[in-house]
This record gives sequence, structure tokens and C-alpha cells, in this order.
Amino acid sequence: MSPYLFSYYIRDVIFAIVNCGLGCYIGEYCINLVAYADDMVLLSPSWLSMQKLLNILKTVCDKYDIVINTQKTVCMVVIPKCTSKLVCDNFSQFVLNQQLRFVTRFKYLGHVLMNNMSDTADIEREITRNLGQSPT
Repeated sequence: MSPYLFSYYIRDVIFAIVNCGLGCYIGEYCINLVAYADDMVLLSPSWLSMQKLLNILKTVCDKYDIVINTQKTVCMVVIPKCTSKLVCDNFSQFVLNQQLRFVTRFKYLGHVLMNNMSDTADIEREITRNLGQSPT
């Protein structure tokens, strides 16, 4: 019963975020959520739209008494390759029941993501992990 109930409630969370119209546009498509089970990544091109996405998330979660683990919830600002396009490098805190912390890297679904879009940390993690294993 638990997987059914989880998917029933999480469906409304995903629906509310995906259909709000806020996020990063690629052509005519709005990309604002990457989700796998209960791991979610919100995507936004601006501070204001990210805070609005967080507010939508909070509203729907509150409706169903879904608890968001704010200790595991982090924010990351991706630095553009062309630094002349960097508008701001100092952002106000995002709030989701409490202030969220900013990070320069985090692990999502086993991969290390970095704010400079480098894959060096993820490659190093794989090398380190594979050194402990014997070849098959």
C-alpha cells in the first residue's frame, strides 16, 4: 500500500510544479523539475522564480502533510561558462520552512554535481570507488 500512497500524493506535487509555468525554457518547453522517486531537483533561471517554485512545493506538501527534510535540501547556483553573463554571485537565502543552505557541489542519484559544471569530482569518485574493486 505504501508505494501506491506515495505515488498518489507525489503525483500532485509533481503536477503542481510542472504545470506552474515557472522554470528554464528550452524552446517552448518549460523544464523545472527532475524527479526520481522522492529525490527532486527544481530548476529556475532566477531567484524569484525559484522561491515561487519552493512556495508551490511547500503549499502542496502542507496540504498532504508531506514532510520536506530541509537538512537534506540544498541550493546551488550554476556558474555560466561565459562569466560575462553572470548577473549576480550573491543571492538571498531561499526559505522552505527555514532558510536553505547554498552548496557548490552535491550528490544526486549517485553523481556529484558541481556549480561550475565540471565533472572532475564525479570522475574522481568513480576512480576511487573502482580502485577498491577487483576487475571482472
